[in-house]
Amino acid sequence: MGATHLGRTLALAAFVPFAVLAFWLYGIAPDHPWRQGTIVVLTAYGAVILSFLGGLRWGIALADRSAESRRDIMLGAIPPLVGWSAILVPPPLTFVLLAVAFAAQGAWDSLTLTSDAVPDWFRRMRIQMTVLVVAALVVAFVATS
Repeated sequence: MGATHLGRTLALAAFVPFAVLAFWLYGIAPDHPWRQGTIVVLTAYGAVILSFLGGLRWGIALADRSAESRRDIMLGAIPPLVGWSAILVPPPLTFVLLAVAFAAQGAWDSLTLTSDAVPDWFRRMRIQMTVLVVAALVVAFVATS
């Protein structure tokens, strides 16, 4: 399995919990005993994945020795902080914060990473995954509004 196929497969696999949890949350009753737990799990998963994306930017920046790489290392510390702060925000606002953070991270990745830093498929995949994750978080927002 090539890197492109493997990367896309793993990215889609990482999206599955967003989709399953968001649509489960949308479909269950407000008084369902698992509702609060679902909110907590989806929020925590979003925080973890956002942290991963910040770390990914760190790794890319560490391979580069330019002045922009130092900036990217500093900015790469923001996604984990935002993700983990989402845990402290009550629903439905937690899903707004996560959706905005994922959209910002996706835009930053897809618009600023060059072909020298990452393969072209990676930037396209980041756009696709950003759209999917933000859509799932919008569903979670609607479900908790």
